[in-house]
Amino acid sequence: MRKFLLAVLFIVLCIALVYKSPFSAMYNYNKARSFYDRGEYEQSLPYFEKSLFADNKGILTRFFYVLALTKSEPVYSVQKNLYNMANSRINDEASSYAKAQAAALRYRLIEGISNNYIYNAAMGNDIVRWNIKSFPLKVYFEDKDSVPSFYIEQIERAMQVWSDNTNFVKFSMTDNKQEAEVVILFKKTPENLCANGYCKYVTAYTEPDIDKDKILRRMVMTFYRTNPLNKGFTPKEIFNTALHEFGHTLGIMGHSDNPGDIMFSLKEDPASMFALYSSAEQSLSLRDLKTLVLLYRIKPTISNVKNLSSESFYYAPLILGSENTVLIHKLAEYQKYVAAYPNMASGYINLASVYADLGDSNSALQNLAVAESLTNNTDEQYVIMYNRAVIYFNSQKYREALDYANKAKAIKNENNVNDLISDIIKLQ
Repeated sequence: MRKFLLAVLFIVLCIALVYKSPFSAMYNYNKARSFYDRGEYEQSLPYFEKSLFADNKGILTRFFYVLALTKSEPVYSVQKNLYNMANSRINDEASSYAKAQAAALRYRLIEGISNNYIYNAAMGNDIVRWNIKSFPLKVYFEDKDSVPSFYIEQIERAMQVWSDNTNFVKFSMTDNKQEAEVVILFKKTPENLCANGYCKYVTAYTEPDIDKDKILRRMVMTFYRTNPLNKGFTPKEIFNTALHEFGHTLGIMGHSDNPGDIMFSLKEDPASMFALYSSAEQSLSLRDLKTLVLLYRIKPTISNVKNLSSESFYYAPLILGSENTVLIHKLAEYQKYVAAYPNMASGYINLASVYADLGDSNSALQNLAVAESLTNNTDEQYVIMYNRAVIYFNSQKYREALDYANKAKAIKNENNVNDLISDIIKLQ
């Protein structure tokens, strides 16, 4: 046994000598420089990285590695490594130069599509979108006979507008709900949306169905059949709303801050039930389209294909900034949303998710409590209970987590909540 341990120790020391020693750092640096000096920048990168693995504080290695990154083809891995060097904890000439070059690279990558609201397209720190090879997305209408036929016609017309204005967005119809990527529902309008002579409400909302492995299973778009006064919506309202909601379906999870964009959250006066017939028919703006184009260039963290990756993707932090930067943007967006729609549970659910990502569990739970007091929608009730379970699970409060996970399961027996319950039981 002792001989075996000595043999293992000898092997570990040999590996350390090869990979984590001054000799390894110098050997790989010289190898990298030979490629670099010949202008073979991409070939030099692996050797610079091996040298940095052996000695991450090597001044010359760090500096020439950044130079090689800036002179290489800006593929995904190059973007990522340049960003990491720019945000290195080692404050030296290499990190300073990397910061400047990362900013310049971001400008180059988004040239021509810079006028966008990509910050608001993220869902917390997640980039949610379909694999571009999955188009056309299959669309299923549930209970479409429960609404006037023009509802369906206007929704389909909105799909066509997105298709006509892009070179990749396509939709097709299916009668099989299980195979659908987009499910469109029609439901009764919640009560208690009107007070003091006016109503605050939305015509429709969209929610992603994401499993615990961060696989996007489908997008669920819910239209209300009538407004709070039990009056049907006009064709114009259905079209404008559908055009907006399909933006969410495609992955723009937030809202624009510019009223000229279809993804602006306040297209119509939310305070007046008499403003329903006054707005003009809306259209997609260049900012809407530029945001979508940029979104589909960024590597997603949530997609319908597991671990979707490509060297042609953009590295999200390089484009959006740090995780904290993205969350601060989202926090401001959702705070604005709940101020405009104080009676809509969905806004508080989204606000809770941002607080949870920021590590503020108390604020997250408080907003979920507000959401619960506002909703009578089983889909939202399920999300509230499930999110509470996840927050408690991440806080290692397994008894509370299991309680809310079981409450979520009682509402909807979904795979993700069953998986969560299984994980909780294992750790209890």
